[in-house]
Amino acid sequence: MKTNLRLIGGKRLQSPNNTYTRPTTLRVREAIFNILNNRVENSNWLDLFSGIGSISCEAYNHGARKIIAIEKNKNNSKICLKNLLSLQDKEDRKNDIEVICKDVLNWTKPNHERNLSSKIMDLNKLKFDFVYLDPPYNLNYHELVLNQIFNCNFLKKDSIVICEHSPKLCIKKNTLWETIDVRDYGQSRLTFLINVQNP
Repeated sequence: MKTNLRLIGGKRLQSPNNTYTRPTTLRVREAIFNILNNRVENSNWLDLFSGIGSISCEAYNHGARKIIAIEKNKNNSKICLKNLLSLQDKEDRKNDIEVICKDVLNWTKPNHERNLSSKIMDLNKLKFDFVYLDPPYNLNYHELVLNQIFNCNFLKKDSIVICEHSPKLCIKKNTLWETIDVRDYGQSRLTFLINVQNP
């Protein structure tokens, strides 16, 4: 098990011993949480394609109240949970964190029974302030998942959806969302989107 992945502040995370898992880089994570600043505190955070949970862990450390991470790879989802439970105050916060081993494409379908996925939270009532999605760069999942997210009932009026993708990809305009910011960091681009319809 690799342990060279670090959070902002230096804490080591576990990561799988393979070459196909691509955790979000420290530079990109620092940029995200500098941009969001104190808005993360007491927020509800949804991490899609969460991998081993570096983004979920950063959200936790920046004060997010509820964190749901969705990752279909069984090994990665187990590592994600271990990483989250390695953080401070985990005993007090364990009911605020859940890692769900499901396929994101199915889980984000508007009519999907999300609440059947959860052991500890009522996902029918939970609205997310932030949704982070980081699909594999080489697959064309981004706009499909975005369409499903913005057609679901788990966004608030002012929710921010953050999409990490290759700089070669430009998220197209859509009647469901508005792009409010785009930032490039080497081989990664962050696109920040908001809902243009009242959920």
